[in-house]
Amino acid sequence: MKQILIVIQLTFLALAAQAQSEYAAVDARARSFQKSSYKSPEALAVALCKDLKSDSEKARAIFTWIATNVRYKAVSDPSANSQKEYGEKLALQAYRGGKGVCMHYAYLYKTMAEAVGLECVFIGGKSRRDVRGSGGSHAWNAVKIKGKWALLDVTWGASFQDNKGVFQQVFRPGYIGTDPRIFIQNHIPDEAKWQLLDPPLDKTQIQQYPVFDYGDLQHDIQDAEPFGTPLTKGPDGYITLKIKILDPPPIIQLEYKGRKIASTRTDQNGWVSLRFKPQGLQEIEVWGGKQVQEKGKTLVRTNLMGVFPVD
Repeated sequence: MKQILIVIQLTFLALAAQAQSEYAAVDARARSFQKSSYKSPEALAVALCKDLKSDSEKARAIFTWIATNVRYKAVSDPSANSQKEYGEKLALQAYRGGKGVCMHYAYLYKTMAEAVGLECVFIGGKSRRDVRGSGGSHAWNAVKIKGKWALLDVTWGASFQDNKGVFQQVFRPGYIGTDPRIFIQNHIPDEAKWQLLDPPLDKTQIQQYPVFDYGDLQHDIQDAEPFGTPLTKGPDGYITLKIKILDPPPIIQLEYKGRKIASTRTDQNGWVSLRFKPQGLQEIEVWGGKQVQEKGKTLVRTNLMGVFPVD
């Protein structure tokens, strides 16, 4: 049974890599389109998707174009007499000015997707950045492909916020077509139906989930075991956390409130196993990085990859 699971996991990773290579031409096409040639986002979307064969390619092309051409920055809020008019104005703001916040990204995506015949919805809710907090307001989309809804967040697909709070423009395709089981950990919709889970989770259940970035399909965490329950120690007093990373970093450190936690690491079949003693922890942070040479010194540079609740 274990061997079968390993084969399934490796097959999943191979298919994910293959899917990204299949979209390479679509991404290149999207990046070649300049908005100066089109008066409206609808006109650009129609031209962009004219020669694309499938709804999934259209959805991806629009995602890539917006992620490439709109940067995250607060802008003035337009006045409107209805929600429909408000959404239209936000979409135009993002298109013409090339900047905006999550609502701008989501309404622009909806506008462009509907212009090429895709069924798309704007989803409001909260984003979750840590395992104990309730998160701040956020917005994203779902688009229907082959009769099934697919979740996407073009805001997070366009950039990330670094440790200094600065938004860095980096394309992250892991935020389109994400498995709902993974998406729910940091995207909590106001309407439970847009979790796309059966049955939907309540807020108490969601707080048992980890929080990790999965936008970079090669370097970010794509899955974890256990998932959906807090980490608990075994009979030997140790906890084992497994994380799936296609290209794991040379260094993985565990921390809690700035304190390093000793662990042993094992890499096998696309999974990294980390074994450690809980030592009264409420949660564990996973940091990944590498050694760098700087001014004649060898330093370790790491970034926060995820946070996992501990029971």
